[in-house]
Formats: sequence, C-alpha cells, structure tokens
Amino acid sequence: MALKLSAPLEKEFILEKTDKEFKVEDGHTTVTIRQATQGQHEIRTAMYNDFERVFDGDSLKVSQHFSPEEFKRKEVELTLTGCNILGENDKPLFIFRNGIVDPISFKKGWADLPPMIADEIHDKVLEMNPLWSPSGEA
Repeated sequence: MALKLSAPLEKEFILEKTDKEFKVEDGHTTVTIRQATQGQHEIRTAMYNDFERVFDGDSLKVSQHFSPEEFKRKEVELTLTGCNILGENDKPLFIFRNGIVDPISFKKGWADLPPMIADEIHDKVLEMNPLWSPSGEA
C-alpha cells in the first residue's frame, strides 16, 4: 500500500518562562505550533535567495541580506496555528483563519511582543521543527 499523507502534527505548548516572568496566575499562556510542510520549508529557505556578488577589478564583494530576527519571525508565522496572548485592547494578539495566522495581525502582533516572549515562541517552533534548528537535526 502506498503512503497516505496525513495532516502535519500540531502541539500546544505552555510558555512557562513567559508565565513566570509576567506573573500569569489565571491559566497559562499557550501557543500551538505545527510541523512545517515542504511548501513552508521552501518559503523559509527562499529567504536565503537574496545573494549578491560584485566584481570590481581585483576585489570581490559578497553579501547576503537577511536578519536573524526576520528569519525567526518568518519561521513562527509559517507554523503558528494558535495562541491565547491578548493585546492591549484585550483582544487576541493574532487572528487565525482555518488554522492559519492572518499575516496582517501577525506582523502587528509580533512587533508588539517583548523579545523574551518572541524568543520563547520561536523555541517552541524549533522544538516542533528540529530541521530548522542551528544543528539541523531532524
């Protein structure tokens, strides 16, 4: 029998460091992260595409344009399927439609996060997608 694909695995994580740092006492702060598909992996790796080589006489200039923080944001955006963090207006920080984060709400919400929370969310993304970790171990 041939392989039958199933939906990517998802897992809900408690943001323990966030809850401790911000003294969350009523429930837990959670995010739900999905394993990336090949399509999401290709979107992620396309960020490496901006590469420039300039030859000027005997000198060579090589540059690549991406920031590690932008990379982190993209990895989260590609795999975040749920989050119970509220914004300043007591509304959900991120809006989801059919398990996909709305890109406009994500960009704004992500920009509003303290770096510590963004880092903890990204850690959960790497836990679900070890191929994306610095060691690249699946």
